[in-house]
Amino acid sequence: MTLKVYASRMSQPSRAVLIFCKFNGIEFEEVKIDFEKREQFSPEYKEVNPMRKVPTIVDGRFKLFESHAILIYIASVFPQVAHHWYPADLFKRAKIHSVLDWHHLNLRRGTAGYVHNSTVAPLLGVPLNPKAAAEDEKLLRSSLYKLETVWLKGSGRFLLGGNQPSIADLSLVCEIMQLELLDEQDRNRILGPYKKVQQWIEDTRKATQPHFDEVHKALFRTKERLQKQRTAGANSETESNVKPILSSKMINGIEFEEVEVGMFKREQLSPESTLIGSNDVLFTPQVSGIEFEEFKIDFKKREQFSPEYEEINPMNKVPTIVDGRFKLFESHAILIHLASVFPQVAHHWYPADLFKRANIHSVLDWHHLNLRHGAVGYVLNSSVAPLLGEPLNPQAAAEGEKLLCLSLYNLETIWLKGSGRFLLGGNHPSIADLSLVCEIMQLELLDEQDRNRILGPYRKVRLWIEDTRKATQPHFDEVHKALFRTKERLQKQRTAGANSETVSNIKPILSSKM
Repeated sequence: MTLKVYASRMSQPSRAVLIFCKFNGIEFEEVKIDFEKREQFSPEYKEVNPMRKVPTIVDGRFKLFESHAILIYIASVFPQVAHHWYPADLFKRAKIHSVLDWHHLNLRRGTAGYVHNSTVAPLLGVPLNPKAAAEDEKLLRSSLYKLETVWLKGSGRFLLGGNQPSIADLSLVCEIMQLELLDEQDRNRILGPYKKVQQWIEDTRKATQPHFDEVHKALFRTKERLQKQRTAGANSETESNVKPILSSKMINGIEFEEVEVGMFKREQLSPESTLIGSNDVLFTPQVSGIEFEEFKIDFKKREQFSPEYEEINPMNKVPTIVDGRFKLFESHAILIHLASVFPQVAHHWYPADLFKRANIHSVLDWHHLNLRHGAVGYVLNSSVAPLLGEPLNPQAAAEGEKLLCLSLYNLETIWLKGSGRFLLGGNHPSIADLSLVCEIMQLELLDEQDRNRILGPYRKVRLWIEDTRKATQPHFDEVHKALFRTKERLQKQRTAGANSETVSNIKPILSSKM
């Protein structure tokens, strides 16, 4: 049966999947989803993808969404796909996962947010937002700098020093191609300082021709349309009447504040493997009996910016692992790597079955811009910002709550659909269960009444949290002790009616995962 790809060519992730299939000679049927006609909300499409986003693939009876998961699946299942796109080597594969995980909350958010708020919002009938665009530009420039100095470091023409492109190259280049919608002068101002990035874009384009240019035709037609409007001095009223032509992935460029403070204890277990990290990553070695050494990174002393730590992780984030000479960051990539490399890890954490594995990748990709952003935004802006010396932000909290509740609803009705106790109908937890439950545990920092109001309607979610906790004991409770100490401290402050001035003087004690 022919593979079906549901896509919109104005969607960056859709273009990556379409180019990949075409270049690798995979027979498929392209099913165009017309957002102007709201086809993503049709009952027919909801049967294909209950998230109502693009891209989606249907391979026989198997349905899969989230573009990174799709690219990994196609590269793994179709034998004609060249090895360099998704190497069998577990260390090279781990680095690709790391880039793809980084993409979500860095390059994707910066690019989509900036293009939307600086240029194309009127196409959707909403005003430009210079303030938001300025914040998005900061993230975009930071992401391009990291691309230039970290991911493109080395003598190779592609990411991670490769001489041939991987699925990560294709995904990230298709993201950056959205900058074509900017005014030419603005685009050059943004991309101009990054010569390696510009050369890498061109190299990836050449490596995937003629399909790269063919799939991007819709984008360039939109570019010409915008240029004509600029030349004609089209006003916002004219622009607002232009038909909506941007993908849901663009208009859902989600803004969030990533908080980076943490507290970890150090234990000497083995000199061979080092893990610097956060709750979800710590569980897998503990539950699976992997020997590791845990290091505390003290954000109060700004140790994440020390030359020593920057040698380990140039992103200045946690978690990070060091296994011999191999260094890896981004928690999902770390979990996948640990489950793949250490033979004592039970099969259910990251099954060898490619269909089950693809579904786990789909959940993990969804996590970044949905549950993670919602939980972070709501908890930070409604409760704990004063601990960081910042004021509460009721408007941002309200937006965070909307996304959080939507994410919990999708967890309840989609990911926890079925008779199993865990995600995707499983009877044993996977790395996806562990990662998402640790995210939701941040809600413990809320006022009890507020937490119950948020989680109360989602009985399956609450039961799943408890099942995952029980399945990973005693490590679950042990690793969460710092979180519960913070919870007790906040409860005492609420009881005592501590004012914001008192709260702002408390030392930062929240983990970087918040």
